[in-house]
Amino acid sequence: MRTAHGMTVLFVAAAGPRIGFGHLVRCGVLAGAMGMRPRVSLRATSSTRREARALGWHVHPTLPSILGTLMPALVVVDEPDARQARRWIRAARALHVPVAAIRDLGLHALDADLTIDGSLAAMGAHDADLQGPQFAILNPAILSLRQQAQPRLPRRVVIALGGGAHVRQLGPELAARIRACAPDVEVRLAPGFRTANPPPLPPGCAWLPPHGLREELAAATLAVVAGGVTLYEACALGTPLVTLAVADAQRITTSAAAAAGAVIDASDADPRTAVRRAASLATVLLGTGDVRAALGSTAARIVDGHGTARAIAHLRALLLTHPGGRERHAA
Repeated sequence: MRTAHGMTVLFVAAAGPRIGFGHLVRCGVLAGAMGMRPRVSLRATSSTRREARALGWHVHPTLPSILGTLMPALVVVDEPDARQARRWIRAARALHVPVAAIRDLGLHALDADLTIDGSLAAMGAHDADLQGPQFAILNPAILSLRQQAQPRLPRRVVIALGGGAHVRQLGPELAARIRACAPDVEVRLAPGFRTANPPPLPPGCAWLPPHGLREELAAATLAVVAGGVTLYEACALGTPLVTLAVADAQRITTSAAAAAGAVIDASDADPRTAVRRAASLATVLLGTGDVRAALGSTAARIVDGHGTARAIAHLRALLLTHPGGRERHAA
């Protein structure tokens, strides 16, 4: 079960249409950056587990007892359910396996060897080892696009509401409302993880291909995003943003981002109200270049795109300093 680097890293995550795919995406970023074979114990439906396999993941059983078989050099837990996360942390510690926990929003104290909370909502708090958006775990391609600083396309709006079912429920309505307010605007929608048979869109709107969202965000005049990983990617790219939370927990993130001056938040407990508000704010933002510039500059300052490298450095240090990790690393 060893990798080419002489060790196995097991990721623990949850994903699906309701919970979204951000936790699995973050694990994939870390696996790629560490040069590890992507192995995950995934709490998800059978269809989501099939999707994960299609993306290249080796999907393991969801019971912590799998640790006794794999004996990984490191366990990385990105599990939003605190009870589930603590089960894995206890199991890893019982086997003297170093364990890192990734969490969000300053919630859920977790007794891992290393805790990482790269959320905007964690700014100013002091209860995780690595805390705040300087540790936001983003695909390294974001940093490359940021450094290229390509010019933005005029009158191009990107809508990216994550990977769950809300993409098809709210995205087309939002696109239609933006086009009704600004008929000369091109609207592009990210399809999320489920790309088959998307619903039709009004004229001037189109679904994006499965890959290429980052490039679209880098080129967009502005974007409407939810409160997940894409918000942080767009911030790092300096893209002017209107946010629309699609889950209660995301409203903590979008509110924190708005308080920091990085976005304009349209979130509301009523999704339809939020859609109407987002379309209206996006239309206003299209006509105010100075506001867009200020938002993008603030967002790019807060999320600098180097969070993955910082997190990886600490994970490698944990492997080298923890007795269990050291033994398996040398094996």
